[in-house]
Amino acid sequence: MSITRGQFLRSLGKSLPGMVASTGVATAAHALIRRVAQAVPPDEPVAAPKAAEPPIPYLQKGPDTGNAIALTFDDGPEPGVTERILDTLQAHGLRATFFMIGEKVAASPKLARRVAENHEIGHHTYTHRKLTELADADVEQELEKTDAIFMEVLGRRADWFRPPFGVLRQDQAARVRAHGMRVALWTLDAEDWRGGPGAAVTERILTHVHPGAIVLCHETLVTAESLDATLCRLRDTQPWRAVTLTELVSSSAHATLG
Repeated sequence: MSITRGQFLRSLGKSLPGMVASTGVATAAHALIRRVAQAVPPDEPVAAPKAAEPPIPYLQKGPDTGNAIALTFDDGPEPGVTERILDTLQAHGLRATFFMIGEKVAASPKLARRVAENHEIGHHTYTHRKLTELADADVEQELEKTDAIFMEVLGRRADWFRPPFGVLRQDQAARVRAHGMRVALWTLDAEDWRGGPGAAVTERILTHVHPGAIVLCHETLVTAESLDATLCRLRDTQPWRAVTLTELVSSSAHATLG
């Protein structure tokens, strides 16, 4: 008959003083060892500790060989701005990845569809709230609502997810993965969100760009105004290949700045 650990310890606590008094410490110790051996059979399997799950990776750069870079644009679609960015990319024959906000897709479905016609779409939550400050249920809602509006307006979901402000816990990353997406951050922040002259944005990108860089831009007026100059300068300094995120991490990177 097996006994629980608690029952065994209580029984042992009651009987040990009597063992010592009647047989002495040495004999009591031997008796204790025998009782432990009887209570826990030597062939009883011991459960191995559960292995820790490996962390979910966040993409921050592509291969550092070759000359491929990925241009990414956050926070759209933005009427009056997104069109200018799309026109400039089309004039240079380039594709990029646009991380769109769900409620903005709902507000500008026609513009969102134009983005999705030639470019890769990314998920940037529904309301652009900092996810680390939200309850699990609210995070799930941000994911689900954006998935739903993407399906309704664009007919497909995103493969990539970028958390607002670039902050995301591992347990939240697991939720993102459950929605079929990979997490993408960035290598180079153009800091166009600061405003200021477009020339400063161009210089910042040219100063820090390198093979495999993921360039973070935003759908702002300063970005739209400076993009053509940025692409021309990039083309003139080195034959960079501007590609989507999926192309960056695959062997199919092929678009050349021109």
